[in-house]
Amino acid sequence: GKGLIDTERIALMGHSFGGYETNFIITQTPLFRTAISGSSVFDLPSWYLSISRNSGDPEIWRFESQQWRMGKSLYQDRDSYYRNSPSSWVQRVTTPLLLWTGEKDPQIDPDQSVAYHLALRRLNKQNTLLMYLNESHSLIIKESQLDLYYRIKEWLDYHLKEESPPQWMKLGI
Repeated sequence: GKGLIDTERIALMGHSFGGYETNFIITQTPLFRTAISGSSVFDLPSWYLSISRNSGDPEIWRFESQQWRMGKSLYQDRDSYYRNSPSSWVQRVTTPLLLWTGEKDPQIDPDQSVAYHLALRRLNKQNTLLMYLNESHSLIIKESQLDLYYRIKEWLDYHLKEESPPQWMKLGI
């Protein structure tokens, strides 16, 4: 039997660090029917070597002693940075992915989401990128919040309930 969980109907969703985790997890397993990632990191080495729009400081601190807990610099343990980077495993993705980000995100450069989208697109992997103009790391504008809510609902309805795709998915926008 199917057991307690219908593994045919599981989605994965995360935002910020949770978005990075979503990005990475779908490179390691085909378990999820679909995934949604917001304002997230795709390539650890490039983000390590970037400047925060918030503080103007390098992002290095996040990796060596804070949230990422790598413990060493990119140059002391390059293999760990590549091994933990979704960009290193992107060719293994089989999970349809909905990416979203704010155009003016000062926390995580929106180019991280754009890079993931372009890599998946180049590899003919099913994905859609939503770029919210004049938005930050979290969506503040009511219209953007509602738009994202309905697109996530429609994305999940299509991938988990097998409903007809809405027009925006047919157009790839």
